[in-house]
Amino acid sequence: MTEPTEARTSPVALWHRVVRRRWRTGLAIAGAVTTLGAAVLLLSRPIHRAEAALRLGEPPPPGGISPAGGVFSFLQLGGDPFANDLELLASRSLAEGVVEANALAVKLDAPAEWYRDSLVSALAASRDTDEGAYEVRWLDDGQLSVRQVAPTDSAVGTVAPGTPVRFGGVTAVFLPHRPGMPETVRVSTVPFGEAVRSLRGSVSVERPRREANVVALAYDHPDPALAHAVVATVIEEFVRLRTDLQQRESGETVDSLRAVSQRTALELRGAEEELERLQRVDRIVAPDAQIEALVERQTELLSHLQRARGELAGVDEALRRLETVEDPARAWTALLSYPAFLENETLGQLLSRITEFHAEREALAARRAETNREVRVLDEQIAYLDASLRQVAREYRTGLLEQVAVLEPELTSLDRLLEGLPARALALGRRQRDVRLLSEVFVLTEQRLRQEELRDALTYSNIQVIDPPALRDRPVWPRKKLGLAVVLVIAGGCGLLGMAVRERTDPRLRSVEDVEAALGAPVLAVLVASGGGAAVTPAVADGLLHRAGVGSNGSGALVLVTTRSGGRSEGTADGLATAAGNGSDPPRIHRIGPGLDPAARVEGPAALMVEAGQTTVDEVRRALRAVTDAGGRVVGAVLVTRDEAERERVWR
Repeated sequence: MTEPTEARTSPVALWHRVVRRRWRTGLAIAGAVTTLGAAVLLLSRPIHRAEAALRLGEPPPPGGISPAGGVFSFLQLGGDPFANDLELLASRSLAEGVVEANALAVKLDAPAEWYRDSLVSALAASRDTDEGAYEVRWLDDGQLSVRQVAPTDSAVGTVAPGTPVRFGGVTAVFLPHRPGMPETVRVSTVPFGEAVRSLRGSVSVERPRREANVVALAYDHPDPALAHAVVATVIEEFVRLRTDLQQRESGETVDSLRAVSQRTALELRGAEEELERLQRVDRIVAPDAQIEALVERQTELLSHLQRARGELAGVDEALRRLETVEDPARAWTALLSYPAFLENETLGQLLSRITEFHAEREALAARRAETNREVRVLDEQIAYLDASLRQVAREYRTGLLEQVAVLEPELTSLDRLLEGLPARALALGRRQRDVRLLSEVFVLTEQRLRQEELRDALTYSNIQVIDPPALRDRPVWPRKKLGLAVVLVIAGGCGLLGMAVRERTDPRLRSVEDVEAALGAPVLAVLVASGGGAAVTPAVADGLLHRAGVGSNGSGALVLVTTRSGGRSEGTADGLATAAGNGSDPPRIHRIGPGLDPAARVEGPAALMVEAGQTTVDEVRRALRAVTDAGGRVVGAVLVTRDEAERERVWR
């Protein structure tokens, strides 16, 4: 009765076999986990949650010369305002204020439903608290006895209810005893820093939506009144701390801006005075327009000078020619090319008359003698005109000389002025730039100063409480129905895990597959132990010999090696030997073991006797190694079961 290997090794079949074998282990683990979880759910104190929601408005936009303003605003050098507020909510300073305001460094251990406000009317703790434990007992006479129990045992004192009592950095005012009130209350203190760290890890600060500047606060504590007070104090401390920071920042900014404004005003006044002095001394008001006018004047003077020099050169040339030629008319004709002579009507007429007289004299000289009166008259007129022209030319030359003498110094002075003008214009530009920059800085500083003064005066704080602190309608822990469901799921998982671990760590061989995997050889037969309700017959022995490869003609023998002493495998091996022998000599099956003599030799094939659910993997491997060392060859195993029902199970 065998099953296919795939069916035996499928996950469903494996789990079925594990559950069938280890259900007791799984049930025990699941029961223990369920009991423990139910006890935790039913015996634990209720945890109450206080919640609140805030809307955090953005601070006023920085302006002026703020590092986060202007062209650098897109870099967010000042950080994200909402992220800054979230960090402020999680800051140590805020946590210290909440711990100190609510005396969170003190814990009152009392029976369920007896909270802090039902035991004390006032409770405060300083920042000097240390770890310790105290016992407060209400005496029969109505007094209160306070005693330290850890780290040392000592009496603190006896006080009347309603009277402040101080111990270990704690100041408490206990209420009078009333019916139902516990006789003894244990008070525990922790260091202030530890209480701060605990609070910072227990206050939940979340942003429900990324698009909204809303933050949700939550705090869980067994004392509902204390949970509500902690959330309310967190809001108060946050508003106070945020306002103080903004006021301090505004005050520091106002002081620094006022100093910058005063210093800038002094620098601006000095720059303006320098600019005024430069303009007054150098007389430079509009450099571009002035340079343009000077360049035009220089061009005009240079043109006049060049023209005067050209005319002077022409006049000098004409006067020199008069000294070398006999005919004055021809000498003066060269002056007709100068515009000044052409434009001068008198000179033009004189030149025209002398040219006409010269032409008449030439014509008359061809017909008359030199002594002719008309010729002499023409000569006299030509001489007169020549003298007049000489006088006019000399005077004109003198005027040209005076004009050149005036133009040259003026042009030189103008050149010198133009040469130094760029440097003075550059200095003027620097002064104007300094004045402009300082003016801009002064205006921006004054604007930002007025803005900061306004914010400082208004005590800027734009926190809106959307949901005030409130307790949930029921405790968040324990959730009994949901908790029991989770406990059952966890218990089932732990049970399955325990069964798997137990199956994995159990070294005993319980199935045909286990034996074949440990031995590396097939199972030759599965037999019920002698006394288990079935006897070993010769047919069973013959079948075993056949599967072991031992001949049926009496040649060869099968060695049965038992792995356990005092087990049912020894009797089954003896029964197989008896059933196979039938009085033959030598016997076809004989038994050895448990344990082999190191000097013994095993001849022929051997089979190991394995007891289902009793023989371990190590025992099988030791027997296999002993047979191999003795020279034998293990051809398989015989699996022995307690009864027929177990025989049926080992195949699955």
